Amino acid sequence: MVKVYVETYGCWLAKADAEVIRQRLGLEKVSKLDEADLVLVYTCAVREDGEVRQLARIRELAASGKGLVVAGCLARLRPYTIKSLAPGAKLLYPAEVEGGRERGMRILPRHEGGLIYVVPLQVGCLGNCTFCATKYTRGGAGYVKSAAPDDVVRHVKEAVARGAKEIYLTGQDVITYGFDMRWRRGWTLPDLLERILREVDGEYRVRIGMSEPWVFEKFADQLLDVVKRDERVYRYFHLPVQSGSDRVLRAMGRRYTADEYRSLVRKIKRELGEYVFIATDIIVGFPGEDEEDFAETVKLVQELQFDKVHVARFSPRPFTEAAVMPRQVPDAEKKRRSKILSQLALKIAHLRNGLRVGQRDVVLIDEIDHGLVIGRTSDYRQVVVKRGDGDGLMGAFIEATIVAAGPVYLYGEIKE
Repeated sequence: MVKVYVETYGCWLAKADAEVIRQRLGLEKVSKLDEADLVLVYTCAVREDGEVRQLARIRELAASGKGLVVAGCLARLRPYTIKSLAPGAKLLYPAEVEGGRERGMRILPRHEGGLIYVVPLQVGCLGNCTFCATKYTRGGAGYVKSAAPDDVVRHVKEAVARGAKEIYLTGQDVITYGFDMRWRRGWTLPDLLERILREVDGEYRVRIGMSEPWVFEKFADQLLDVVKRDERVYRYFHLPVQSGSDRVLRAMGRRYTADEYRSLVRKIKRELGEYVFIATDIIVGFPGEDEEDFAETVKLVQELQFDKVHVARFSPRPFTEAAVMPRQVPDAEKKRRSKILSQLALKIAHLRNGLRVGQRDVVLIDEIDHGLVIGRTSDYRQVVVKRGDGDGLMGAFIEATIVAAGPVYLYGEIKE
């Protein structure tokens, strides 16, 4: 069997697609480059700085003399650039995961070991954001393809039977699952989640992937009801806001106002209490963003007290409307705003984590990193429970008391 070394950049959907490609080609995965016959690089096209790093890596791998396959969004966005750097590379676009012109979500990756099973539910998006290049590489502005519920449930059931403890429901915009089937019965994310919980026996946790706020709001009541009723679902939501300024949101092509986003987050906290983790994404330095707009974003972050904020400086992407908009913000100003917002976000995260001190929770141990045994609480926070090699704790559900908190980690003591 041909041995392949895989490097994946970007989102969990990219990781799942890379696995589908590897499995379809019948390749044996190895953990070291020098053990491989072939290299598979699955790329991401979201950010310019990421693109620069990936292109440099592709050139480096091309010089290794090993066979090279470059797949994913950057392969579609920059095919000629990649070919100039790696003339012998085989390019695969996202749709070619299944060997066709479009990704139809007909093939899902098999679970082949490990605690985490990433199951891609859908591809595509209902939005048409002016800064996004992914709508050209994967589909957007109404293009959505969803995996069949029977296939998803079957794969999750097999994964749990093989030892998976965390199920990541992922996609380009996971809340749009079933849009291509007109969201009929059984083809919505709440329906699918309920079916998984009902039909898949075992002790495991489900994490819901990134969702666009304006679509999430349509299903919020149903989804929150499922989360409240079953502790196997992490109380975790990733809802990108991108800006706190309505003027900037309009320029971005986002389909909600800052107040509508506020209402959604407050509804979640009202229904689930403060014991919930809300992550968001924010772009600073979008074309035309002035000090007043940035101040509105800072105000939103202060009000909503996010548990995690992914702060990104605006990055002009090929073929996007935002790349040619007037009043581009200088890089130095983007950097300044990014620093201010990142520092504020860390301070708030520290305060939010501090609220957990003194509480008990059931923690799933899912990582050992540099001698630290780390798990996930019921709302997906990372908690360090001890030092050492884990002593067979990987994959175990343990009761722990939170005794301290930092901006990233909680620290817990295991109940004997």
